Amino acid sequence: MEEDERTNLGIPGDYRSHLSRDGDRWQLIAHDHHLPRTESPGIVPALENAIAILDYINRTPPHVASLAEIGAALGISKSHCHNILKTLSHFGWLKFDQRLKTYELASGILAVASSLHAAPVLERIRAELTQLVLRIGIPAVLVQPQLDESFIVVDKFNLASAMEVSLPIGHHYPRDSTATSRAYIAWQSKEKIDAWMEKWRPVRYTPATLLTGAEVRREIAATRRRGYARSAGEFTEGLMALGMPIFDRSGEVIYVFTCSGLLANMLPREEVLSREIMRAAAAINTAVLAHAPPDFPALPATSPL
Repeated sequence: MEEDERTNLGIPGDYRSHLSRDGDRWQLIAHDHHLPRTESPGIVPALENAIAILDYINRTPPHVASLAEIGAALGISKSHCHNILKTLSHFGWLKFDQRLKTYELASGILAVASSLHAAPVLERIRAELTQLVLRIGIPAVLVQPQLDESFIVVDKFNLASAMEVSLPIGHHYPRDSTATSRAYIAWQSKEKIDAWMEKWRPVRYTPATLLTGAEVRREIAATRRRGYARSAGEFTEGLMALGMPIFDRSGEVIYVFTCSGLLANMLPREEVLSREIMRAAAAINTAVLAHAPPDFPALPATSPL
C-alpha cells in the first residue's frame, strides 16, 4: 500500500451500517449523523444556516432539539438561531413544543417536496423496482447522487419475508459506499473516473474492504465488464449488495438502485440475481428514455428465474 493510502482507515465519525436480528427477521441499520456535511458556500448565510438547522434535526437522534443545543452545535448566535427557528415554524417546516421548548421537523416540509417524490420518472422507477423485488425476494434501495458524490435514500422496497432495510428516507450514504459508488461511476468517462479517484481515500468499513487505489480501479473496470456492481461484505459485514445506475436523457446518472441481502443467501444466487437486476435496470432506462452508454446491459427478450 502506498504511503498516501495508509491514512484514514477508520470509519468516518461513527458511521457504520450493520445487520441486526430480531427473532427470525434480519434488519439493515445505519446512522449517518456524523457523516461530513456539505460545506456552505458563504453566499447567503441566513439561508445556509436554515438549511443546516433542518439537516441537523433530521440527522441527529432523537430528531428533537432545543434552541440552545442547535445554536451550540452549529455555531449560530442565539438571536439569529431563534429568528430562523421562528420562521421555519411559521411555515410549518418545524414544530415547536411549548412545554419542552424543543423543535422537530413538521409535515410542511413534505408538502414543499411532494412534487419531487411524485415525479413521473420516479413513478416509472418504483413500478419496475417493486416488480423486481417481488421476483427475486430481495429488498431494494433507490438513492440519488448529490453534488458531493454522496448519496441520499429516496425510496426503499421491502418484503415481509426478507431482510428489512431499516434506513430512513433521506439517509446519507458516503461517496465510497461500495456497490452504490461503483454503479454510479463505472459507466462514466475516464476523466470522471479519474476525478472521482482523486478524491477517494481508503476507509476500512470491514475486513473485506478494498484499501488501495489500484484495487478500487480494477473493481470499477470489472463492474462495467460484468454489467453490474457488487459488494460482498465490503461495506457491511455479512451483507451482499448488487447495484445498477439509472441515467437521464443526457446520459448523466440520476439514480442508483441496489438490492441487498445476507451474503450467505445471495452469493449462491448471484448469477440469477444479477441477470434480473440488469434486466430491471435496462427496463427502467428504456422507460425513462435514458441515454445509456453503448455497452450498458440491454433488455433481454426473456428473463427466467
